[in-house]
Amino acid sequence: MAPLSLRPGKLRAGTLALAAATIIFCTLSCFSFRVTVPPDPECIVSTLAIVHTEPATMDFEKSINDEPVTTSTPAVYSLIKVLQVSKPLKLQWHWYSPDNQLIRRSKTVEINAKGKYLAYFAAWDTLSQSYYSEKKGGWTVVITVNGSFLSKKDFAVN
Repeated sequence: MAPLSLRPGKLRAGTLALAAATIIFCTLSCFSFRVTVPPDPECIVSTLAIVHTEPATMDFEKSINDEPVTTSTPAVYSLIKVLQVSKPLKLQWHWYSPDNQLIRRSKTVEINAKGKYLAYFAAWDTLSQSYYSEKKGGWTVVITVNGSFLSKKDFAVN
């Protein structure tokens, strides 16, 4: 068997190729891109409905739809179903008449005071007939959470 002879030019070319490959590999693996991952969404409004059926008797696992309201309806409920809640919230309802006047502001309702994860919660406020019995037209209810806008619903009183 004949001894291998390595010429300095071949050795240098091989070393340079290996060094270049190592530098390229290391350089490419060192690049990083800053990506902002948004947090899981919280307080997703699933349902906001205006109903006249007592909400305590409803099945919140089923779809809830708006119900027609007339001036003779004894009471109107603004029912909200919110998904994915993991911190305490304070809700408040603001009822506006057809002439855009704030007619009623509910007391603040505290939800999830212990900060547990809730797949969903349902809450509602009642507007008694005395507020709308003589005010037909387009009404609005605005719901705030911790003093900030959460959702809005327009409805008609016929």
